[in-house]
Amino acid sequence: MPATAAGRELYGVPDPVRELWRQAPVREITTETGMKGWLVTGMEEVRVALSDPRFSRAEARRIGAVVMPSAVFEKPGINDLDGPGHTRLRRLVAGAFSARRIRALRPRVQRITDELITALAAAGPPADLIAGLCRPLPLTVIFEILGVPHQDRERFSGWADRVMAAGAYPPEESLKALHAVVDYMTELVDTKRRDPDDSLLQDLIAARDEHDRLSEQELVHLGCGLLMAGNESTATMLGKGLLALLDNPDQLAALRADPSLLPSAVEEVLRYAPLAARPYGGQVRATTCDVELGGVTIPAHSVVLAGVPAANLDPGTFPDPVRFDITREGAAEHVTFGYGPHRCLGAQLARMELEVAFGSLLAAFPGLRQAVPVEELSHAEGRLMTGLLELPVTW
Repeated sequence: MPATAAGRELYGVPDPVRELWRQAPVREITTETGMKGWLVTGMEEVRVALSDPRFSRAEARRIGAVVMPSAVFEKPGINDLDGPGHTRLRRLVAGAFSARRIRALRPRVQRITDELITALAAAGPPADLIAGLCRPLPLTVIFEILGVPHQDRERFSGWADRVMAAGAYPPEESLKALHAVVDYMTELVDTKRRDPDDSLLQDLIAARDEHDRLSEQELVHLGCGLLMAGNESTATMLGKGLLALLDNPDQLAALRADPSLLPSAVEEVLRYAPLAARPYGGQVRATTCDVELGGVTIPAHSVVLAGVPAANLDPGTFPDPVRFDITREGAAEHVTFGYGPHRCLGAQLARMELEVAFGSLLAAFPGLRQAVPVEELSHAEGRLMTGLLELPVTW
């Protein structure tokens, strides 16, 4: 897979992209794929674009404004809906990610993390944290939540790698992988109907079969979406977050000295480390009417790209934004999980996984440090989320 050297200031984000983010908060652009639209980078403006109903997900799909055409279901899913339709599906799964459920899940996440760390220690340094922890942890957790057989992990990872591509694979290959995921989820739903369990997927099956609260297609697509979303973003953030800590020894030392800083360290990681390094990385909307935003008028039916990574570096919200500071006041004001009605359902799960992973690694390896300079690390290119390919460490 294509790779690019990791930049020091903002890992994986080249200087020209950072410069683009620092320009006017709302401006007309043409993306690298030739799509014309409006890029929104200011924090206040991004929040409006993500919460105001005049900026629509459904309209974006209708006019073909998508980030990955090869990964779009034939019919609208939860991420393509606005208003009551979106709310109906969201309520079906929201309970599985409530604060109470996340607290109950934490001991199991801790055990999975401990097992992975034990394996890393047994293999001895140097070790790759991406392969040994960052990738397997979120995948194992979401598999358990949904009730997906553990032995299918490698097969799913191969499909997910292609579905989440934004140029790394030919579109027809990504589309074939998406169809494979849908077929797999369809078979899994049938299996659980014959042999029920206590998973989230079983709850969705009951909502379909016993209460007629969603269609069969919606059931399958929800399962696919949760499986995809619960893996890639958390794995990417784990790797970039660990790199940010290791590459800032003063912050790492502060966290070691005071583990109570873990929650604020997680928020700063979420703010500081962009999931995407693409110039127009963010969430896609389209206007349903003429809208004034950031001092300009965006015409009706225009593509709008809410630049979440850029908003998280808005100096008006975060003073000295390219400084990594785990004690930063207001770091939790980031929009990494989105904002408004479509805010990520799994936000608390991701926060918990990051907190457990960071804390457990530092406790297990007091001498944990990078095995190679940050300039020699590489990020995957041609993907929606630009995660590290490897993160070699020693202790």
